Amino acid sequence: MLPYTGDYIEHIDNNIDDFKYYTFTPRSLVHGGMYKMDDELSALLIEAHRNIGFLEGLLKYAPNKDAFGELMQLKECAYSLMIDYDSPTFQDILISRGNGKGDITPITNLELAYKEARNRIISAPDLSKLCGIALYGDAADKTVAVRNNQTFLLGIRTNLKAYNPTAPEAILQALADISAYLFNDKDTDPLIKAALVHYQFEMIHPFEQYNGIVGRIVIPMILHDIIRDALPLMCLSEYMYHNKNEYFDLLRTTQYSGGYIRWIKFFVNAIQETAKQSAELLMQYESIISEDEYHLKENGKLPKTILAVYNYLKSFPITTITVTERKLGLSFNTVSKTFNLLQKHGIIEDYENSVRNRVFRYVKLEKLISSKYD
Repeated sequence: MLPYTGDYIEHIDNNIDDFKYYTFTPRSLVHGGMYKMDDELSALLIEAHRNIGFLEGLLKYAPNKDAFGELMQLKECAYSLMIDYDSPTFQDILISRGNGKGDITPITNLELAYKEARNRIISAPDLSKLCGIALYGDAADKTVAVRNNQTFLLGIRTNLKAYNPTAPEAILQALADISAYLFNDKDTDPLIKAALVHYQFEMIHPFEQYNGIVGRIVIPMILHDIIRDALPLMCLSEYMYHNKNEYFDLLRTTQYSGGYIRWIKFFVNAIQETAKQSAELLMQYESIISEDEYHLKENGKLPKTILAVYNYLKSFPITTITVTERKLGLSFNTVSKTFNLLQKHGIIEDYENSVRNRVFRYVKLEKLISSKYD
């Protein structure tokens, strides 16, 4: 007998020879009893909160945290798309964004959705709005309604009691259960709450598309109260991407095993590893900038134009003269002279050996921010 993790509802499709199939509605979060605390989970929670606290503390002494956060948010969006779709790599996005070529609309839309999520609550209307922004940008009339058709895992119909997302008529009630759980439960550790809600959302699968992406946007919405300023610096999707097999396996098998605890431990460990990685990257990022600024200022105070270009490179480590002059409102010659100076100091180099529309990169920053998850 399968452990109770939700209800399998039998349906008959009269359009396909009375085909019988089942949908799965996950058990109510409000009723509790999803897991039991053990020593391993306690240790993971302690380590995760310690790493989060350390990262939050670093922000007080990180003068370039905003530029770093912009890059990490871009990275989060790139990896979130890569998890579910055949999407350009983060490196490709950096290049396209920097040289002004290529369509990165899916990334910019997703960035807007993450930013908008900071002002939203987890409810059916707000999640529909966030899904619309993630898909279409900030178009006011593009709210995505919950689906009114049944969808199947990998598009394959089966009459087995396997995972098929929640039936359309049960979606709103299932989402309301998530909202009620978050509103009423004041005792559960937020990391565990985020793990359970992410799992629940993915099982419900409320939209026709972008469920994985919206489900990952939900995570920082829950963690905002304990992480706050450090949230844009954490690239959880990068960890999920490099551990995608385990991530998907746990999401798909929890309903059979009843092993919420295995999923929760994986999720909490992902948070603590992500916070640790972000802290290490931020320290290295600030160290690189501090060293390079020292060398640039050896001959005196930097002119405003040079400082403006250099500050721009902190969040656009791959770029061109043309894009930089347009972004900063400077002349081509001013940017070109600044790039020549930065090249002499070994700060930037040619990314592509072309005479026209040359692409430059801030070598050390680009390598650091593009480094693979360790």
